[in-house]
Amino acid sequence: MATINSAKLAAVLGIRGSAKAADQLRKADAERRAKAVNLLRPHEVKGEYSAERLLLTSLGGEVRLITSDDLVVFRKNAKTLGSKLKPGLTAQQIINLSLPEDRERANEQIRMAVPAGTNRGDIRFVTDASADSDVTRHYVSVEIMNFDAAVASPTDPKALAKWLVKDSPLKFECDCGRFTFWYRYIATVGGFVKGRQEAAYPKLRNPRLSGVACKHALRVMKEFSSSLAVRGIVAGMVERGQKGAIKQSAVIAQTKAREIAAAQARKNRAINVKQPSKSAENLKSAVIAAAKRADKAAGMAVIEAQKTLQKLKDAGQISQADFDVITMKLKG
Repeated sequence: MATINSAKLAAVLGIRGSAKAADQLRKADAERRAKAVNLLRPHEVKGEYSAERLLLTSLGGEVRLITSDDLVVFRKNAKTLGSKLKPGLTAQQIINLSLPEDRERANEQIRMAVPAGTNRGDIRFVTDASADSDVTRHYVSVEIMNFDAAVASPTDPKALAKWLVKDSPLKFECDCGRFTFWYRYIATVGGFVKGRQEAAYPKLRNPRLSGVACKHALRVMKEFSSSLAVRGIVAGMVERGQKGAIKQSAVIAQTKAREIAAAQARKNRAINVKQPSKSAENLKSAVIAAAKRADKAAGMAVIEAQKTLQKLKDAGQISQADFDVITMKLKG
């Protein structure tokens, strides 16, 4: 399991100037993307593809040249993804939709995700990098999509912050290569990417369009939804918005950042898929029971049950596998 000492803590938490550093990394990411010569562009996914480009894919588990049949699969994958994902995902939904290997890496390698600065619903986090990385830190930017609604409410900022970190849909991005080449396209199609939109299909790195977030973003999502310190920072941002403060942006003090990082390293919160709550389990049972009682003349009951089931899946309360199994029972 990853550990973090005071020297590493100081190296990672170079908070002062982090906004400038994050901007520089965004520009570097765009340049890295622009220089890539083997990207599969949207018009090629549609079918306007020349075999002369000799692009490769790993579809099927073997790196080989792309065929016209692959393009059909790519189009189907993109269409399916677009229908499954809605603009913005909650922090827990991002964790639920992530790949097991990314969660494992986040749990084993990334120990902290510390807010460095905030501005009108945006939070810039700094995370540590894994031991074998060629960089010291990564930057993850998060946009709280319900922030404006919270600011317009007269409710206490602390209560609003609790609501935002648990239930608000989010957009996010990370400066790491895995997010750039595996997940930025997925986030773009799904409507939860922050920053640069990606139009090129990840035919080689992630042709099946699985997963949504890198290990750095997953650590951020866990701390965003669980840390009282982060919730307090969100509350402060809401309060500034409610009061119409002239200066809405804020930089987290170095001492505060160190306190948050040290606390996170001690707690080392596990990043896991959240199992359905008791109420969700009861609701699932009710859906199945209603379907069993319904006869052919009670078609509307089945339709309503399917709608309820869809809501559970969209909220991240049940997995795709559970959804498929229960749907089959409803149809049966």
